Amino acid sequence: MRMFFRYIICFVALPVGISAFAENYTPVIREQHKIIVDGVEENWRLEWVGPTKPACGPEDPNWMTCPCTGFAFGERGNLELVRSRPGEKEERMAIAPLFEYGDDHPAGDQEAALLRWDIHKKDFTDSDAPDFPSRVRARPVAKVMNFGDYDHDGRATEFILQIGTLPCGKRMSVVVGISRRKPLLHAFSTVEHPEKPLVLRVPHWESLLQAKGPIRVIDWLCGDHASETETELELRAEAGRIHVKKRDYTCLEKGQPKQLIKEEVR
Repeated sequence: MRMFFRYIICFVALPVGISAFAENYTPVIREQHKIIVDGVEENWRLEWVGPTKPACGPEDPNWMTCPCTGFAFGERGNLELVRSRPGEKEERMAIAPLFEYGDDHPAGDQEAALLRWDIHKKDFTDSDAPDFPSRVRARPVAKVMNFGDYDHDGRATEFILQIGTLPCGKRMSVVVGISRRKPLLHAFSTVEHPEKPLVLRVPHWESLLQAKGPIRVIDWLCGDHASETETELELRAEAGRIHVKKRDYTCLEKGQPKQLIKEEVR
């Protein structure tokens, strides 16, 4: 497990290509769905290309710690998003490079990590039971690809993918899929910074999905891990274009309004 302390809120289209592992291993389908894109049925799959290892597994006592939030009970390895469309060449997008933009995740170098089994409330009290790992592994495989129209271009052809955590247990994620502006598989970015993926907390992506116009969300509260500032994000998505503004404010003092320190376009 690696820990980083950089903070990134931006977005990029990553190259789509066939992993070198694909020549040596038969891919294992982790999850697949059929979706309709412009009237044509497509097959989208998450595939493990090569062997996997546990990530925050049920036998690991650290599964309930902050860095494992969203990844327990999971697995890690070489993961690809695959898109098959009638009459077109199959597309493959390597997922591991996205984890370079994530902080504090259980994936190793050139690996991705993905939830496999959901956590139940009783797990926090039952985890010492001898048969706990086997009980977890007997559960249905968790659904990961929940499609939505996050860029508001009129098509639900993208889904949230967690790539890291921030203290404590803040699930940092990107959105991957296709858009009208970019019809190939990619990670979504802001219009102002297309060179990097837009990394947001999962609840912030969900709020953007439901938004009817610009919204403001608190990204970091005053006092959270001794923070001396409050960070706010203004999120806006319309016609396939995503915009983000980040504002830092002074913490509220008795009888004093908060003051804007800095504003950045992300």
